[in-house]
Amino acid sequence: MSPSIKAKNHKYTKEDKLILENYKNIVDAIGQLLGSACEVVLHSFEDLNSSVIYIHNGKKTGRSIGSPVTDKALKIFTDCIDNGTDFADVYFTKNKQNHTMRSTSTIIKNIKGQPIGMLCINLDISTPFDEMMSILLPSQDNSSEDNEHFAINVEDLIISNTLKVKEEVFADNSISTRLKTKEIIHILNTQGIFQLRDAVTKVADTLNISKDVIYLHLRSFKKNN
Repeated sequence: MSPSIKAKNHKYTKEDKLILENYKNIVDAIGQLLGSACEVVLHSFEDLNSSVIYIHNGKKTGRSIGSPVTDKALKIFTDCIDNGTDFADVYFTKNKQNHTMRSTSTIIKNIKGQPIGMLCINLDISTPFDEMMSILLPSQDNSSEDNEHFAINVEDLIISNTLKVKEEVFADNSISTRLKTKEIIHILNTQGIFQLRDAVTKVADTLNISKDVIYLHLRSFKKNN
């Protein structure tokens, strides 16, 4: 490690380490999304000799926790300090198996704006087509779709969710007619809808009921919990 790079490091605080610790969830999330087709690496700049502190699918490059920083990561780190560059453009490289990797890296900073780590994603574009499709497409064990509504605004989110839940509840014959409104409000409450501004008013208008009815049920749910 060069003296100039060593001088740029600093003693990590508890806050620095907590920030990096929280990025482990992001590594896992990306890893679940892209599976065996990618490697996701979390670096800490506290010790460049063993900078890898978390990794998904390290077999892609043969690395594991405790592996050193790469020359590319070192360059991005230096560019961040010298030029303020926070991420690298998508680049291509090859691993030891001669697989082409499409990669990107982004700097992680602390609350003082100091670079403390890096998140790197290496997608193996040499992954066989059938393997890639088995990763991206739902399997027979997980073929059900939980459609997500990409709302254009909060009102759209509240109304669309309310109508969806209403349709599901009214189609469920196991719920008596007398309890259907209560069940709709209960489901919306568990979804967190009533944490949104003006949700009670919007839900009341959509269901054609008074706000008092909603507040009554919400108080009942809170009391029972």
